[in-house]
Amino acid sequence: MDELRPPLLPVSDDDHGPWIIVVSTILLILAIMATVATLISRIRVLGKIAVSDFVLTLGCIIFILQTVCINVASFNGIGKSRFILTEASFESYQQAFYASQLLSVAVLACSKAAVAFLVFSLKPFEKIRLACQMALGLIGAWAIASLVALGLQCERPDPWRFGSNRCVNQQSLYLILALTHMLLDIIMICLPITLLWQIQIMQQRRYYISALFVIRILVPVLTVPAIWSMQPYFHAKPLDQPWHALMPAIWLQLVQSVSLLCTCIPTLKRALADLQTGMMGGAVSNFFEVSVSGGHSNPEEVGSKSRSGHGRRLGSTIPSISLETFSTEFRRSTPRVERTLSQKRLREDVIFHSIDWDVRYEKTGPRAFPMIQDQESVQYDDLSIHHQLGP
Repeated sequence: MDELRPPLLPVSDDDHGPWIIVVSTILLILAIMATVATLISRIRVLGKIAVSDFVLTLGCIIFILQTVCINVASFNGIGKSRFILTEASFESYQQAFYASQLLSVAVLACSKAAVAFLVFSLKPFEKIRLACQMALGLIGAWAIASLVALGLQCERPDPWRFGSNRCVNQQSLYLILALTHMLLDIIMICLPITLLWQIQIMQQRRYYISALFVIRILVPVLTVPAIWSMQPYFHAKPLDQPWHALMPAIWLQLVQSVSLLCTCIPTLKRALADLQTGMMGGAVSNFFEVSVSGGHSNPEEVGSKSRSGHGRRLGSTIPSISLETFSTEFRRSTPRVERTLSQKRLREDVIFHSIDWDVRYEKTGPRAFPMIQDQESVQYDDLSIHHQLGP
């Protein structure tokens, strides 16, 4: 019987580095799969890629580079005792670990900015747009300040050589950066939830979509043990930073991966389409234009007739309804949800709003029109507003 081959990455009493290699690789694969699935879902639903998707993809690419750096640092020092490392290995470990710190800031900044761009792309109300712009400014300021602080944490020309005599108080620096990172994530949770409570949407759906964004609370929650794991790294006696860098590195990889995953979850669950159901955006369908113009126009002629106001019969007497006016009136009314089997098969969770129209005509002559009462069923989805007049 053939003997078993030795493990590819053996773990020994003197080398725990393979743990970080395995964990970081698994987390990277999950992040890549979620990002790719998000892009595919967005293209299938909207037919295009938004700015938030580009930022998310950029964050995933940087996460790949950061994982490579942390694995190089693991091969050369993380999880190993300083006393068994050669000078060349220790130098490579310091350089790779230093680069991974800088890249991790970029990953976290991109994941936060992607959420802000996602909310901003929904064209929310003025206050929410202003809040998104302020959040993006704070994220940019945090990223720049973090990169500068980490880049200059030790004396030049070799800022990657960590040492108590040539570096700032690294523990305090990491703590400040982590706390501001947690605060920004909480802001990223509050932005979409605030938007959800200002739009017309079913209460159950509102709670459901809010839960998808609240999942991001895992990021600051996981940051707490990441901060705590740095205690031995700075205060162990004797001080052996390569050996004690294992757990902080694992927690850092977990925080980055979860941050990217939480950014992907709302889009993967098609929360964007549900949000736009309650928003003002949409295009008036040709059927509605034909209806208000009297029902005798071709679809190609609808646009010019509705804009010029030369529609016949109903179109000549009923004032044109703009999308903004209709949306405003919809906000003031109480929506009533109805569903039919055929419509449910086409799209789930469609919101219907019924309006009773009382149209009166005053015209002299033998062909005067009587009073007409029609019921208009208005269907909202994420792409258009369909108006269907009753018989």
